[in-house]
Amino acid sequence: MNIPQKTLSLLLVASLSSFSSLSAVETDPVGYMTITINGSSNGSTAYTPLSIGLEKAPSASGALTDAPTSAVATNSGAAYTVGEFTGTDAAGNATHYLQFESDGLIVDIVANDATTITAGTDLTGLAASGDAYVVKEHMTLADAFGDSGSGLTSGANSITSDLLYIMSSDGQGSFATYYVQTDPTGLGFLGGDGWRQVGASNSLDMSNVVIGPDDGVIVSRSASGDVNIVVAGSVNVIDHQRDLPSGFSMVSYPYPVDVTLDDSNIYSATNGYVSGANSNTSDLVYVLGSEGLYTTYYRQTDPTGLGFLGGDGWRQIGSSNSEDKGSTVIPAGSSIIIKHSSTGLAWNDAKPF
Repeated sequence: MNIPQKTLSLLLVASLSSFSSLSAVETDPVGYMTITINGSSNGSTAYTPLSIGLEKAPSASGALTDAPTSAVATNSGAAYTVGEFTGTDAAGNATHYLQFESDGLIVDIVANDATTITAGTDLTGLAASGDAYVVKEHMTLADAFGDSGSGLTSGANSITSDLLYIMSSDGQGSFATYYVQTDPTGLGFLGGDGWRQVGASNSLDMSNVVIGPDDGVIVSRSASGDVNIVVAGSVNVIDHQRDLPSGFSMVSYPYPVDVTLDDSNIYSATNGYVSGANSNTSDLVYVLGSEGLYTTYYRQTDPTGLGFLGGDGWRQIGSSNSEDKGSTVIPAGSSIIIKHSSTGLAWNDAKPF
């Protein structure tokens, strides 16, 4: 998928109860954060990359009593209600996830009975007997933005409404597009009110569509005036870990604090990030501006080891290959796009407290 630097924004237009008998449900600090969505100026559409840096409180917690040899995680002392963590949203995504406290590994849940949880991926070698875990329900569109958009422009269709974009998780870089519909008849004749998806039935409620704990969201707004969205939830106190596919991923730093490129853990010597002599041989990080254009960064490795080719560190396309950009801030509540050129990049976010 080719994304020219100055036209990347065109993509936007085209396209986490029960208690364990071994351990009580953990309680994370509760709070709220205010996210500002940019309003348009001079009649131009404004874009805002968002991160929902809060999560739902744990639904259950405990520790494994067996080392997994499949996708099944077992806690023989648990007493879950059968199927309580099983379900899908309107887009087919799992509604709950399992997170291990030792390394922050996050996996979606596809089934559960009284003592076992079946994940959407094989857990063999990824977890061990005694590993502590939590179960959480994913945040949704309605959780983050309310049933009516919390001040976003709504209309009879997507053309007259603000738009929200969530990127696919398959590396292809495609977006699902959502908006808040207001039926002008007030009688439901034109699809009713609420969250809808472009390309789906205008009467299909999408308010329960999942926003994953590391998923980025982009909002485009054509109306003037910024909109402040207040999101309530629990502050995550566990490191996050997941693997990103080859290709494009829109991700967010899952803690409500600013972070620099140097401190973001996007690059490490062992996490699979491809760092080369220039932008053509490196993974790319796209940071979206309100005008819809991206600033592109990459982590450069000077093959000479002597600094002749610009040295090592974060660089920006269009700037000197020796100008360090590691102090560039990814603001709290923001998200980025990563283009990974290999077959696995570990997204490891250590909590900053």
